Formats: sequence, C-alpha cells, structure tokens
Amino acid sequence: MSDLSLSDTLFFTRTGLDPELAARTVRSALEGCEDGELFLEYDASEFLSRDDGVLKSASFDVHAGF
Repeated sequence: MSDLSLSDTLFFTRTGLDPELAARTVRSALEGCEDGELFLEYDASEFLSRDDGVLKSASFDVHAGF
C-alpha cells in the first residue's frame, strides 16, 4: 500500500470525509496566506497493565486530526 493510499484510507475512507470538500475548505482557508502549516495526524496507542502476571486492565485509543 502506498503512503498516499494509506493516508486516503485513514483520513477519508474511514471517516467519511469528502476529499473534494476538504480541498475546497483548505483552499479557502489558505487564500491570502503567505506562510502556514497544515498536517494530518493519526495516533494509535495501546496500554496493558499486569500484576503478578494477571492482566488487570487494557485500553486502546485512536486519535485523528486535520
């Protein structure tokens, strides 16, 4: 899977965000700007807690942003 294909899956396919609407929104927001920063973020984390070899708690979190 290419990097662009992966990012399309993470930020458009899974979320239902329309790529054309996102492009229009970004184009409008950046109109007249000289400098700026734009990024997409996807973070997944997993936490397991054990005590004497016994699993006490577990969690899995995903955060995504544009």
